[in-house]
Amino acid sequence: MDAIIEVFRSEIYDIIHYHSRNPIWITSQVFAFFALVTMFWSFQIKDKLKMMLLLGLGTTFLAISAAFLGNWTLTVLFGVASLRNYVFCYFEWRGLKNRPVARKWWWVWAAIFISTTVISTIVLVYIVQVDTAGAWLEWLITITLSGLVIGNVISGTHLMRVSFVANRAFNIINHWYFSNIIAVIIACLTISSNIIFYTRELIAWIRKRRAEKLEVEEARAEYAQRIENAENTEVEDEG
Repeated sequence: MDAIIEVFRSEIYDIIHYHSRNPIWITSQVFAFFALVTMFWSFQIKDKLKMMLLLGLGTTFLAISAAFLGNWTLTVLFGVASLRNYVFCYFEWRGLKNRPVARKWWWVWAAIFISTTVISTIVLVYIVQVDTAGAWLEWLITITLSGLVIGNVISGTHLMRVSFVANRAFNIINHWYFSNIIAVIIACLTISSNIIFYTRELIAWIRKRRAEKLEVEEARAEYAQRIENAENTEVEDEG
């Protein structure tokens, strides 16, 4: 615990006394702030097309932010992720205009993006050997990004959301290593935003179940009352 506290203390000291005076670091944080706005907004939206578009913009800003900090693995991965979101966003838009793209092309592009993500990780980490927080972390980021690719292809947004939360959890470590503080905040907020989204979904589901249960109970009570009335009528007729 003391070691973790010391790491945070050292990083905060660097931000206050070094990074805050560095125009390159400040510029990176400006782009990270743009990403913060678009990504937090995206996870309050149920519409998949709008969500993908906002995520594309957010990852574009994060790619630029990472480049200013020399975080080349995330620069490339976020760049590929941005392109992926724009391509699948276009596919979704074509579907809404009754000009759907054949499903095979969704999977073809998914395979292209997953392959590009994996190959870029191998090249940057093992061949070019750029600075990273650890090869194990880069592979976890790559795996979760692959989950996002598949989430773009299948219906619904749940796989996208879960993969995105896992990806941001691992990115917290990466961003902290490169002193991308706003990106760390983004990761924390997007995780919180998804928790809020699913909390709202859970509350809505609970309310719906309660309403359905109440309807069933009322129907049963009404049916029981009818049976009772019918029996009373029969007794009166016999009398």
